[in-house]
Amino acid sequence: MKHSISYKLVIYHIIFWIIYVIYNRFNSIFSFGDNYGNILLDVLIAQGTNITLVYLIVFLCLKYTVPTRILPLIIGVIVLYFYYYFIWYEITYFLRPLLKTGVEETFRFYHLAGIILWVFVRLAFFSFGYAICIKVIRREKNIARIEKEKIDTEYAFLRAQINPHFLFNTLSLFYAKSLPLSADLSDGIVTLSHIMRYSLEKNEDSKMVLLSDELEHVNNVIKINQLRFSNRLQIDIKIDDIFPSVQIVPLIIITIVENVLKHGDCTIVKDPAIIHLFNSDDGYFIHLYTYNKKKKSLTEESTGIGMENIKHRLNYHYKDNYELKIDQNEYFYMLKLKIPVIHQTNFYS
Repeated sequence: MKHSISYKLVIYHIIFWIIYVIYNRFNSIFSFGDNYGNILLDVLIAQGTNITLVYLIVFLCLKYTVPTRILPLIIGVIVLYFYYYFIWYEITYFLRPLLKTGVEETFRFYHLAGIILWVFVRLAFFSFGYAICIKVIRREKNIARIEKEKIDTEYAFLRAQINPHFLFNTLSLFYAKSLPLSADLSDGIVTLSHIMRYSLEKNEDSKMVLLSDELEHVNNVIKINQLRFSNRLQIDIKIDDIFPSVQIVPLIIITIVENVLKHGDCTIVKDPAIIHLFNSDDGYFIHLYTYNKKKKSLTEESTGIGMENIKHRLNYHYKDNYELKIDQNEYFYMLKLKIPVIHQTNFYS
């Protein structure tokens, strides 16, 4: 779709410039004579210079406006004017006498500078107008895209809200039925219910949460997976003592741990999965390190949606003040995450 739009845009530009050149140099183009080839070459070079200037100014405007950077913009305009002056000096006093398509003139700096400045201002005015139109169109498209994403997200969330009450009621029923049968089973059902409720609630408000709450549900995720694998999971988990007031973006650590448990071979005694969470030496950052061997055969292929969601959430909340590094091959997967420490008293939602 994008390629077809670009192709059409190029065609529109070509048509516009053909009409523009014919309109401005109609007599030269259609006055056939002995010197017609030289005249046509003169038209192409002269108008090509003007067209090139227009696109250079458009590029300058797009690059140094919104946000506006005045100094580079002014310098760029001045440089383009001298470029334009130099080209027209060459055309007027060297090319046209050589092609015999114009009257030879005596070089007058201020006279030529004034004429070139007037044409330059007209073309610059047109170029800036076109660049502003591009900016407005891009902005409107971006707003429309954001609105569509917002609607899609709200729709997906509404769809997700259809099932939770039914799910929790069903889990409560299963818990009551399982109590006389198995303590492990009933405990697993309660743990699963806590995980689901936390995930749904934190997805709903998407605000910062206490790190201790996130880690509590990390333990629940590990606990439920230990039940699935009859306590055969080999996980080297180490968590430093971190201030209870520290807050983080919800579901980041949980999603990373779920990926380890879902796609990793975590039953190898001599090569356990690793989940380490610790403070930096200066106390300003939290580091998460995970490592796992990959399963030889995956029953469920990874879509990468979870990791993309993590990146979007990190970008939104931490901007450039975080680091996420992933190293993997066909045998192992390793992740390093560094996020700033944010205390509850310093965060305003």
